[in-house]
Amino acid sequence: MDVPVVSVIVAVHDVEAYLGECLDSVVGQSIGLERLEVVAVDDGSTDGSGAVLDDYATRHPRIRAVHQAASGGPGGPRNTGLDLARGRYVFFLDSDDYLGPQALERLVAAAERNGSDVVLGRMAGVGGRRAPKAPFTRNRDRADLYRDGVYYTLSAQKLFRRDLVERLGLRFPEHLRTGEDQPFTALAYLNARVISVVADYDCYYLTYREGVRNASRSAVHPLERLPQVAEVMELVERHTSPGEERDRLMMRHFRCEVLSGFGPRWRSFDRRTRDRVTGRARPIVDRWATDWIMDRLPPADALRAHCIRHGLRRELDDVAGFPAGRAYGAAVVEGGRVFAAYPGFRAGLPDRLFEITARVRPVVRLAAVRAGRDGFTLEGVARLEPAGLPVEAELVLRRRGDGLRLAFPLPPGDGPQPARPLPATGAGSPPPAGGALPAPAGGGFRAVVAGVPPGTWDVSVAVGCRGLTREVRLNADRHGAPRIDGASRTNRLFFTLHGNLSVEVSGPTGWIGRARAALRHILKRDVCAM
Repeated sequence: MDVPVVSVIVAVHDVEAYLGECLDSVVGQSIGLERLEVVAVDDGSTDGSGAVLDDYATRHPRIRAVHQAASGGPGGPRNTGLDLARGRYVFFLDSDDYLGPQALERLVAAAERNGSDVVLGRMAGVGGRRAPKAPFTRNRDRADLYRDGVYYTLSAQKLFRRDLVERLGLRFPEHLRTGEDQPFTALAYLNARVISVVADYDCYYLTYREGVRNASRSAVHPLERLPQVAEVMELVERHTSPGEERDRLMMRHFRCEVLSGFGPRWRSFDRRTRDRVTGRARPIVDRWATDWIMDRLPPADALRAHCIRHGLRRELDDVAGFPAGRAYGAAVVEGGRVFAAYPGFRAGLPDRLFEITARVRPVVRLAAVRAGRDGFTLEGVARLEPAGLPVEAELVLRRRGDGLRLAFPLPPGDGPQPARPLPATGAGSPPPAGGALPAPAGGGFRAVVAGVPPGTWDVSVAVGCRGLTREVRLNADRHGAPRIDGASRTNRLFFTLHGNLSVEVSGPTGWIGRARAALRHILKRDVCAM
């Protein structure tokens, strides 16, 4: 047989009901089955999976069925497949998942075009499975391992250049029932000349199958997980230099594996188990949780790491029940700084562990825009996240050219109310104090704006809370720009090319303004006629 372009390696164990769908997705690849070889390894299945493999191998000569005794995990059959693979590239496919029809063609094209050693294809979750998103924001010919989210997916379902695999002697640890793909993929990443990403096509479908036992999809006890992740972190340490790039990779392990063991399950462990888990985690935190990492961990994670490092058992028990994401409890605002009110706040622990000021963001949405003869009306939402912070909101107009600033307090949105400008300020001046009204919990506002001097004005909203202020342009969000209702020759509202709202005020309003404009027109006409 000629040398195949790709060797697809499929580890099989007790998936009779789904194996056909998996193999059909390979047989039907647009790259052509004649350019592939499939090495499907039956790892001691007790159902009819082996017979299904033999049937496909009989009908398709490019499929090779291999049978071996059960090894207890996917590492063994994958290694068998690697020993038999002859392709220029290898791709690992789980036997209860399946490929998009053009997956291998697109992955190989990216590898050939860029000289890639590893190519990631966008994944889609099926049946409730979660798929990684961070690496797949856009196609990348040359992805940055440290900044493009690539390292946040360490599963083996990728295209690898086989020369790299053999040069490094890459094989899967067979003693691990889960996490066996992390050292394999991490070492490939760290030694790859080029890593590419195909993000514009669903290449791989991660499926949830009812009744299929899969260790990698079940919760792993921290006493089992921590030694495994420590091995991978040691591997990263050996192949990187101290500094921010190494810390970026280590951050992934702290967030996804080390500190996740101190989450909601923590309180179900007895005291002896808690002490053993903390004892396993403490050397990891002491060795690799640098100041750079501690400053960038989500507050609940930073607090957990601090308690582990300093042996604060009671405090760790208290904070372990809180999620590590954006659930901050009742936030406390003081002097423009915002703190998550986790257990232990102001009880002897450093304030910096609780501070979330940098994580506060404005949520500003424009719902309706109406132009009128003497002004315009805006409706929308302006609040701060995390939700629950009491806010004060102002509509801010900045005139192009001289930077003149007008600020209008935004009243709550339960009826049209005039928004009257606060004192005008020049470019670079701080927003005027006082006069703003607290927004309701939902952050809705509705205001009529009038009395704006002539000029072209960019429209923003400033949302503040007790000394903390965030200002953003009013623009069209992902749902699209609202229609501008009404018409006015003196107040022309429009959206810029970037979707930002602006208004062009052509002159004074009211009958006095119209009379002045008419007089100027008459005088200009008479002068031109002379």
